[in-house]
Amino acid sequence: MKKSINIANRLDEVNGIVAACNGSTLPFEQAYELARFYYDFQDTNALIADAEVMAGEDLSGLREIAISLKAETTTLLNNIGRLDGIDFRGIANAHSRHYHAIFQKASDELNPYWKRYCELNHRLDYLPLGSKEYAEAEKECDAAKAEHDRRQTDVRRIYAEYEHENRHAGDVFSLKASHLYALATKLNGIAGSIINDLDRMEKGEGASNI
Repeated sequence: MKKSINIANRLDEVNGIVAACNGSTLPFEQAYELARFYYDFQDTNALIADAEVMAGEDLSGLREIAISLKAETTTLLNNIGRLDGIDFRGIANAHSRHYHAIFQKASDELNPYWKRYCELNHRLDYLPLGSKEYAEAEKECDAAKAEHDRRQTDVRRIYAEYEHENRHAGDVFSLKASHLYALATKLNGIAGSIINDLDRMEKGEGASNI
């Protein structure tokens, strides 16, 4: 299955996370790994299409993948109850709030630099153009603006990081244990059908629709 050749490895990672779960929460990184597995492989029609292509190219490889998929999904189905108490929405919200707080702090710390620049710029309006005082104030104003702009660049970078992590949080926010259960059930059935079809092909009975 070309598109999903690494599905068994991904399932092994998922099973490791689920097996170690014991409580009502998970580290965000682990919750995100579960969410990404669900979203990456929820299109089971793509898996079936890959299997049909591989059936004409590499039957032994297809059987190996199907057996691994069957085993890994069986393990997941046996352990999925460990996720029943996990508050994915709470995990997502806490992650998003953490990065927003970092951005908000940086934004608040930038304000005094903008205020200082505005004060110096306003002062120029009351100084004689071309005077020594004006030249000195203008130099100080330019330095204040440069310092503000440098710090603003950092704030923009922090905001971009917040947006990135907020999108990740959105994936976790939408996840439910029941989603993973439903997907694992479908994948388990697909793997079983592939194995049965391969067995029939080997016996010369022909294959059914996977």
